[in-house]
Amino acid sequence: MTDEQAPILDFDPSTTAIIEPHALHSRIEELPHRCVITWMGDAFAKFETNQEVRERHRFTLETIVNPIYEFDVGGEKILVTMANVGAPAAAALFETLIAIGCTDFIGVGSSGGLTADLPPGTVVVPDAAIRDEGVSYHYAQAALLAHPDPEMQRVVHDEYKAAGNTVARGIAWTTDAFYRETAAKVAQRIAQGAIAVDMEMASLATIAAFRNVRLGHALYLADTLHNDEWDPTELVDRDTDFRYQLLLTATRACASL
Repeated sequence: MTDEQAPILDFDPSTTAIIEPHALHSRIEELPHRCVITWMGDAFAKFETNQEVRERHRFTLETIVNPIYEFDVGGEKILVTMANVGAPAAAALFETLIAIGCTDFIGVGSSGGLTADLPPGTVVVPDAAIRDEGVSYHYAQAALLAHPDPEMQRVVHDEYKAAGNTVARGIAWTTDAFYRETAAKVAQRIAQGAIAVDMEMASLATIAAFRNVRLGHALYLADTLHNDEWDPTELVDRDTDFRYQLLLTATRACASL
C-alpha cells in the first residue's frame, strides 16, 4: 500500500477486517451448503409463487430485503436467493451466505452479448471474467482476470446443454458502469476475449477464492452491444417463462454437486 497510487490498487493482504461477516451473521445449523443466486427478479418471483419453499434466513440492508429459501430438488436440499444488481450489493449478500454456512454456489443472471455470432438467449458459461469493477480489488492483487471454479463450470455447462439451451464458453467482462460501456471499451474487451458483459461475476469469483468456497456462473445474453450499437431485445421485452426455466436449470445443477 502506498500514498501515491490510485486507491483501487492499494490491496491489503490481511485476512481479517475490522468488520467481519460473522459479526452480523451466525452460522445456521443444518443449513444446506449449496446455493443458487439469481439476478432475475421476475423469475425469482415466479419461483416463490410456484414452488414449495421454506425461508431459512433473510438478507437485509438499508434498502434491500431478500429472502433465502430452502428448496428440495429430487430429495436434495439447496438454497435459492436473489441478489440485487451490481457488485457491492451482490458481494454483501455473498459474504452473508458464506457466513451462515454455504460453500458451493451457482449464479445465474442476464448479460450483454459482445459478438454477432451469439444471439440473445444464448447461455454463456464463462471460463474467466475481466475485473473492470471495484470489489475484487479489495480481495486480491490487481490482475486482468478472475476465475470461477472449473469443475463447477463443467457442471453448469453440462446441465444447460442437457436442458436444450445454446451454450457458449469464453470470457465475461464485469463492469460497474452500465452507462459507460463505450465503443472503445467494448472493442478493447472483445480484443481481450470477452463475449459477454455483466456486473457481478468477477467480484464473486474473487471473493470465492479469498473465502475458499466454490462458484459456478451462467449468464444468458439479454441484449447485444456489437458494431457500436445497442440492441436491447430481451432486456426490455423479458420472457419470464424462459428466465424461470434458466433458474430451475441452475437449481438442478446445484443439487447435483
